[in-house]
Amino acid sequence: MIFKTKDFYVDLVEKEDLEDIVEVYNSNTIFLKSHLEIDKVTSKRLYNELEIMKQDDFHSYKIIKKDTNEIVGFIDFKIDNETYLSLLMLHNKYKNKDIGKSIYKVLEKYVKSLKSYYIRIDVVTNYDNNVINFWRKNGFNSIKDIKLNWGDKILSAVIMKKKL
Repeated sequence: MIFKTKDFYVDLVEKEDLEDIVEVYNSNTIFLKSHLEIDKVTSKRLYNELEIMKQDDFHSYKIIKKDTNEIVGFIDFKIDNETYLSLLMLHNKYKNKDIGKSIYKVLEKYVKSLKSYYIRIDVVTNYDNNVINFWRKNGFNSIKDIKLNWGDKILSAVIMKKKL
């Protein structure tokens, strides 16, 4: 276990977790359409993506509900002086229940304990305004507009940062 909240804990994604992580991805159909222009991801695609991320020192962690041991989401990040949060995604049925906020708050404490001074996230701007508002409510500021390469697609995004 990497870190935990009262009801959830976060631990490294293992190969046997791929089907559950695929289910989380596939429950977010609007995300898949806007970011990847696909309806579903496969275990093979996800496995390849995780391997590429590992080469760049990013790691994927599952978010597990303590009372049921159900994987309800995942979080990808790379810890450094400036931690890069690549993605925080919850299964669609767990959204808008403050789970993302509580997971983010313990992530923040965790990376701060490892001497990270900032957290950065690149947020796609033409996807869902609730996402940008979520990060603003959690203390992030918009730094600059960028073009983000997501697979074969180029998306408009904004770099957001928070000083810890």
